[in-house]
Amino acid sequence: MKNVFAARNSGWLFWLVLILVSIAFLVANESSNQPESSINQTGAADGQIQDGAPPAPAISEAPKLISENAEPTSSLAIPFSRLYKTAAVNDILVDPRGFVWAATEQGLASIREDQLQTFSIEEGSFPFQQAECLAYDGKDLWVGTLTGLCVQNDSGRFVRSELSDSLPSQLVWSLIWDGTTIWAGTQNGAAFMKPGSGFQTINEANTNGGLRNNWCHNLARPGTWFVAAHDRGLSIWNINFPASNPELWKNIDHARSVISRPITDIAFDGTRIWLATGRGVLLLTTPVEKFFNDFTPNLVSYSRIHGLPANRVNALIAHRNSIWAGTDGGLVRIREDRIQLITASSGSAPERVRKLAASGDILWIGSDRGLQFINTAMVD
Repeated sequence: MKNVFAARNSGWLFWLVLILVSIAFLVANESSNQPESSINQTGAADGQIQDGAPPAPAISEAPKLISENAEPTSSLAIPFSRLYKTAAVNDILVDPRGFVWAATEQGLASIREDQLQTFSIEEGSFPFQQAECLAYDGKDLWVGTLTGLCVQNDSGRFVRSELSDSLPSQLVWSLIWDGTTIWAGTQNGAAFMKPGSGFQTINEANTNGGLRNNWCHNLARPGTWFVAAHDRGLSIWNINFPASNPELWKNIDHARSVISRPITDIAFDGTRIWLATGRGVLLLTTPVEKFFNDFTPNLVSYSRIHGLPANRVNALIAHRNSIWAGTDGGLVRIREDRIQLITASSGSAPERVRKLAASGDILWIGSDRGLQFINTAMVD
């Protein structure tokens, strides 16, 4: 009996040892197959260039400082102004006189001393059916539409500008004034104009591919850089050098990153660039001052998992040391990686925010129904 018992024990011991040896072999084999260096999205080790292609942008999630409970977004209730009813708002501008202008789907609207005035083709006070974007050059108010460019003349009337013919396209998506130059983003390239001259075009051809796509939907002018958001992602040019040199352009292609199309807005906080997209907010981590010598297209993502009420972000603005984002789920503030949903303690907050503009402590909010404002001094 003892011999039988010993034989049985030795059999179980044999199989146990065999199993342990097999597990040890598998672990050792798996470890030997691990790469010695990190691999980026292009398949190049340690960020090296492979087949002449630049490293793909890296996307990281924002630090998870938001609670992962059922209510991840903190909220702050403050008063909202009354609604100034207009058609859906595409852009907002506050001129030096304090007049508020809104480009809408039915023309133009303005608020002066709390009085709303509209300008439309039906009333004979605006030359186009729709208005898309606005810029004020210190003297004239410019309005871009999807059928041309118009300007407010000395008598206060809005007329089609003769300079519209020098644009690369009459579909004008974006206008900005940087203090010396008007920049326009159109369906067939971007353009810039000094006062008293015509527009000069920037496109794929005359930049030798520096500008990766001609459909320039949104523009920004941080520091010495020109930024164009287009159908292939983001193109960035240092305006101190010729645009025809593609080596002086920086590009982030959407196909090699998670930037969703279109980029709906761009904000500059004084240091970094922020992007509004259909999948949340993206922060380009490289400071603008380092673009020339140390451009690394790393992006930090803020989305619903971090507390945004909706992934669709339509508007961004840097204001009072914060980023304010207009989403399909309302207005939020991003500050130090924390997100606050702004709700109404009085009045009614718009559910879908389309555009934002700031003047002093006042933040103007454009929605599908019109214009409202809040006093951001009440947030802190």
